[in-house]
Amino acid sequence: MSVFSTITAYIASFEPEKQKILKELYTIIKNQVPKETTETISYQMPTFRYNGNLIHFAMYKNHLGLYPGAETIESFKEDLKTFKTSKGAIQIPLDQPLPKNLIEKIVSFNIEKLQDKTGPNWHIHRDKWMNADSFMQQLIEKTNLQKTFKWGTNVYTHKNKNVIAWGGFKNFFSLWFYNGVFLKDSYKVLVAASQGKTKALRQWRFTDVNEMDEFKILEYITESIKTIDEGLVLKSTKAVDKKPEGVFKIWLDENDEIKQRFEQLTPGRQREYITYIEEAKQDKTKYSRLEKIKPSILNNQGLNEKYKTK
Repeated sequence: MSVFSTITAYIASFEPEKQKILKELYTIIKNQVPKETTETISYQMPTFRYNGNLIHFAMYKNHLGLYPGAETIESFKEDLKTFKTSKGAIQIPLDQPLPKNLIEKIVSFNIEKLQDKTGPNWHIHRDKWMNADSFMQQLIEKTNLQKTFKWGTNVYTHKNKNVIAWGGFKNFFSLWFYNGVFLKDSYKVLVAASQGKTKALRQWRFTDVNEMDEFKILEYITESIKTIDEGLVLKSTKAVDKKPEGVFKIWLDENDEIKQRFEQLTPGRQREYITYIEEAKQDKTKYSRLEKIKPSILNNQGLNEKYKTK
């Protein structure tokens, strides 16, 4: 397997026709991203990073793979009907022209999504957790799980269902059990990353590789596989209507026209806006986001509709 250190080297490894496609894609993305964006190779895939993974891409035998993230693909599902997609990937056949406008909209969507992000980034702390990563790489070979690439990292699956992934952060190394809510958690180690938001996924966190017990981790993996074989799935619950609070409520009360338009939106669209504002940690960021969503509300649009292909 070839190892590349730059996107240029990756592109140069392919035959001329595929190089041409890759160079065109690279140019489309390069012309769209902010100047602070960095380029790298992550998991042997060309990657653009901007406060996190902005987009990955990779060349295959019969298609070009784009990896903008599951949320982005869901947001553009209507525009992507003619392409084969999975939760984290878009396949563009090599005998079709690149959908330039759509790619630009997808990149713009991710830029806006990431520009206020200040959370932990696995890649920043990767060197600190190399031993823990190596430990898991060796352990996972003792399972029959299939490796896939989703959301900027390797995810290990059973029957095409997510079982486990891992990553290192500033203060801990974490294993992610995607069906963790169903595990009996014999050692009382699993936590929900975000209370009130995390559904089925649970984390097992370590502060040192010496804390990682192969037998115990394999026990949890085996139990996770069993939950899939038994068809355990977390039932979706009806979304609860949310009302603007704090900064958002004050802003609406001070802007009668915007408030009127907001109240005319469907409950689902209102919920999207409220969640978007609530996710910002600082009032400064919240006010910045309020200014961004103002035109969309006045146009009776949902949060992400301005990115849709007309």
